[in-house]
Amino acid sequence: MIRRRIHDDGPPVPASVRIARLAFTIFALAFVLLPIAWLALGSLKTRNQALALPPQLIFTPSFDAYSAIVAKGFLGAFQNSLIIALSNVVLTLLLGTPAAYALARMTGKAQDNLSFWVISVRMAPVFAVILPLYVLFKALGLLDTRVAVSLAHLTLTLPLAVWMLLTYFRSIPEELDQAAMLDGAGPLQILLYIIVPIARPMLASVAIVVFIFSWNEFLLAFVLTARGAQTVPVAVASLAGTMSFDWPLIAAVSICSMIPALIFVGFAQRHIVAGLASGAVK
Repeated sequence: MIRRRIHDDGPPVPASVRIARLAFTIFALAFVLLPIAWLALGSLKTRNQALALPPQLIFTPSFDAYSAIVAKGFLGAFQNSLIIALSNVVLTLLLGTPAAYALARMTGKAQDNLSFWVISVRMAPVFAVILPLYVLFKALGLLDTRVAVSLAHLTLTLPLAVWMLLTYFRSIPEELDQAAMLDGAGPLQILLYIIVPIARPMLASVAIVVFIFSWNEFLLAFVLTARGAQTVPVAVASLAGTMSFDWPLIAAVSICSMIPALIFVGFAQRHIVAGLASGAVK
C-alpha cells in the first residue's frame, strides 16, 4: 500500500515527456559510448585495416596492438601515471583538507583575502608556471622524475581542492566544533573525528577530480619529463609521427588508459554514496 501511494503521488507523466526523456537518454549514451566503441574497434585492427577507406566494420580481430604495449615498454608509462596520480591525490587531500578547514573557520577580511588568493592561483594559466617550475626543478636535479611531475600537478590541484572543500566546510555548523571543544577536543581532533567523516562525500569528489586531472594532464608532464618519468598522455603523443600514425597502437593505449581511471572513480563513488547515505540516516 505504501509503495502504491508513493507512486500515485503527483500528476501522471505524459507519454510524450517519457518518450522525450528516453530519446535524450539514448542520445546521451550514444554520444558518450560510440567514440569509445569506435576506439575499441580500431585497437583490434591492423595498420592496413585501420587506414582502409571506407572503414571496415567487419574484420578479423588482431591483438598485435595490445602485445605492442608490453613489447614497446608502455607499462612503465602506466606505472608512472598511476604513481603520480595517486600521490597527487594523497598530497592534495593531506594539505588541502586542513587548509580549507582553517579558512572556513576564519572570520573577518582575512578570510576573504586568503580565499581569493587561493582561487587566483588556480586561475593562472599553466603557461605562467611552466618556466618557473622548470628552472626550479632543474636546479634541484628533479627533472624527469615522478617527484617533479607530482609537485607540479600539486600547484594546480591544491588550490582547486581548497576552494571545493572550503565551500563545503562552511556549510557544516560551527556548533559541532563548539560542542567538541566543550568535551576537550582540540582543533586536530575536531578535524579528524568530526569534520572529515561528515565531509567524506566531498573528499571523495575532490579525489576523483584530482586523480582525473593528474592522470590526463599533458603539458607539464611533457615539459618536465623525458623517458624516465614519462606519463601515458606523453607516451601516446610520442606515437604520432610526422609522416605516419600507428592508429591501432594509439587506440589500444587509449583504451587501456581508461581502465585505471574508471576503477578509481568507481571506488571513490562508493564513498560518495556511502557518505550521503550515512548523512541521511543521521
